[in-house]
Amino acid sequence: MGRIVRSAEPVPKRDSTLEGIPGDAPLGVDDDKKEDQGSKGGDGYLDRVAKYVPAEVVAFFIFVNSILVNATEQPVAKALTDAVAEETKGNPGDIPGKVQAAIYKIEMAGISVWTISWIMLIVALAMTPVYLKSVSDSADNAEAPGANIVMSMLAFPFWAYAVNALALRPWHDGALASIMLATFTLISGAIRPEYINAGLNLIPGIGPKK
Repeated sequence: MGRIVRSAEPVPKRDSTLEGIPGDAPLGVDDDKKEDQGSKGGDGYLDRVAKYVPAEVVAFFIFVNSILVNATEQPVAKALTDAVAEETKGNPGDIPGKVQAAIYKIEMAGISVWTISWIMLIVALAMTPVYLKSVSDSADNAEAPGANIVMSMLAFPFWAYAVNALALRPWHDGALASIMLATFTLISGAIRPEYINAGLNLIPGIGPKK
């Protein structure tokens, strides 16, 4: 599958006892192509940026979130209007509190939409590693699925905030969401699976088996 970030593989080294050359000279690497000596393959910066995004999980969450948002659109709009009106009078508007209260009053089958929104947020986050494990195959390096799981689980909250998740609506700010998402995206591309794997190896029972 192409959804898992590929990590660089070490290049085999010549046997100096047989070849009569230095033992650290990698096979298949010319003298004029040593910028990546010692490793081969692996996804580049832009590939990592794209693959670390839990796109399918985000798509599911956007669909569910849109249903919940439609159910609370009018009450939330009224709560925002009332909060702004209070602020114009010199009184604290408490916008987050009023928005949360408005969402909490709406129910689906007797369950508060506020509660449902948090359940869906947690379910989507929990399903991220399950999905990524299911799309990894034997062609993926051993550590790559683990790297995707770590990075995608870190990325999901940023995406949830950016798409205006109902659970996070009381604290949502469009400009801040854009800045946070852009910053995380920029940084994520610089993080190679090898780096994450090195950290996972420090945790007993989690790092890939050798």
